[in-house]
This record gives sequence, C-alpha cells and structure tokens, in this order.
Amino acid sequence: MNKRNWLVLLLIGAFAITTFNSCKKEDAEETDSGPTEWEKSIVFTGKPRNGAATFTINDVAYLVGGQMKNNEILSDSYSFDGNAWSKKADFTGPKRHSAVGFEVAGKGYIGLGYGTDGETTGALKDFYQFDPASNTWKKVADFPGEARHSAIAFTLGNAAYVGLGRIDATDETFSDIYKYDPASNTWSEIQTSFSNKKGDAFAFVINNVAYVGGGYSNGVPTEDFYSFDGKTWTKKKALNADNKDARRFRAGAFAIGSNGYVVSGRSQTGVVSTVWKYNPSDDSWTDGSQQLPSPREKAVAFALKGKGYITTGSSGTTFFDDTYVFTPVR
Repeated sequence: MNKRNWLVLLLIGAFAITTFNSCKKEDAEETDSGPTEWEKSIVFTGKPRNGAATFTINDVAYLVGGQMKNNEILSDSYSFDGNAWSKKADFTGPKRHSAVGFEVAGKGYIGLGYGTDGETTGALKDFYQFDPASNTWKKVADFPGEARHSAIAFTLGNAAYVGLGRIDATDETFSDIYKYDPASNTWSEIQTSFSNKKGDAFAFVINNVAYVGGGYSNGVPTEDFYSFDGKTWTKKKALNADNKDARRFRAGAFAIGSNGYVVSGRSQTGVVSTVWKYNPSDDSWTDGSQQLPSPREKAVAFALKGKGYITTGSSGTTFFDDTYVFTPVR
C-alpha cells in the first residue's frame, strides 16, 4: 500500500474516533444525573384506569371513577393518605370519567364528566357531595352551564370554581367559569377574559391564588395562562414565551409550597414525561425537575404534606395502576 492510501486511512480513522467521542459526550450531557425526585409510592389498589377525578381533604386524597381499557366506566372511590389506599363508599351518581373534583368546607365534590345514567350516554352536569365523616354521598345542585367533560375545578376560600371543558360529540370547548357556594348550594357565573376556549386544561392554587392554563382548542394546545384571586383575572406570560414550551393538556398538576407543577400529559407531539415548575414571584417556567419515569395522560395528581403524587392514567394502549411520589429538591 502506498503512502497516499495510508494517509487516507489514518484520516478516516481519526475522524471516526472524534465522531465517536463526540457522540458519547452528547449522550452523557443528555443523561439526567441530578438528585432523584420521583420514586415509586404505594400502588393504587383499584383497577387500572384513566380519567378519574380527585379532591383532597385534610391531607387525604380521594380518587373517584374513571374508565378502564375495555371502556368500562367505574363508580368506585378510594382514599390515600400517603401510606395506604382505602376503599370508600361507591359514588352514587351515574358512572363517569373525565369528571372534576374539589374540596370546600371539609366536604368533597364530584361532577360533570362523560358517562351513562342507564338510559342515555354523554356529557353530564350533575354534582355530588362526599362527607368523609359518614362516608356517604348526596346529590347537590346541578352545574348551571352546558354539560361537559374534561373541565377544571379549584377552591379559593369558602367557594369553588368550575368551568372550561369540552364535548367530544360536537367538538365544542368552553371559556365559562361558575362559582359554587356550598352554604347556599347555589352556582353563579363569573366574568372571564380568556383568549381561548379550552378543554383538558390544568389548574393549581398557590397562596389562595388560582392559576389556570394549558388545554387545547381547535385541535392545538393553547398558550394563554392566567391568575385569579377570586375577583380579578390577570393574564400572565404565555406558556410558550422565552423560548420555552409549557403548553400541555391532559396533564397532572399540583402546588407544593410557593411553586406550581405541571406533570407529564400531552404536548402537540404526543405523551411527554416533562415536569414544568412555575414560580409566581417572577412569572417564570422551568423544566429542570426530574422527568416522570412513566409518562401518562388523564392521570390523577395531588399534593399531600409537601409532596406531589400522580397515579393511574394511560399512555397509548397501556392503562396504569401505579403511583409515583415527587419530592422537590432541584
């Protein structure tokens, strides 16, 4: 072999080694080597499902209903205190999935959603109250807006707020919000100023201020994000501002301390494992938290005693019954 051919071989070999080392460096940079934040928690003892509803009373979370992989709609309910799941009285309203839940004045409430009353199937507008002391359900006033599913709910003070959502059959999404007063068992519509109607949005509450965003409308994720103090809606920085993209729908959400977290769910490209952290002090989003090891959508998420939890949900054809606990250390 002449000198020219040897030189060519040497150059090719040097290029291959450099490329290999470069790839290894990039792979190493993409590896998450930060502190562990997600760990397996106590497995959910009910059937795998998505679209369950939840509320939290005195650091005990409740999970109600949902839909199984075989399309069976459920009416069972469970409580979880961070150490064990316990079976509770079955929900007494029509079976449903994609409902909403909230807590106010020591009682839990479940309503809206998609289900069947034994005669008709579709979006629902009824609501039911759960008393943890007696482990019983009773019907309360119906939601006054249009029947819907995949809505949001949150509590400020002694009142709850419910709205947004969608109807699959007509491709409608909504921008209305209603206030529920448990003392009088009445609803009243409040003024909103959203840029988009939206279904499958997320909401969390920090220091008695609600934050609402995400969801999708007209086939695309929505970018508008708002705070609400019980009187005034304030538009915050868009979810896709600052070269970031926290637009999510069918995601889990909870608040820990002075930060809100949006977990997994779906982006425009599919189901994702990202955790977005919101800091209200400077209206900023960061995605430096450890990603959820098992990404999913239509899961149940809540916070108990300074830790976040996510359980059930689905990804593709897989329906989950595992539970993960999140301890923020990053």
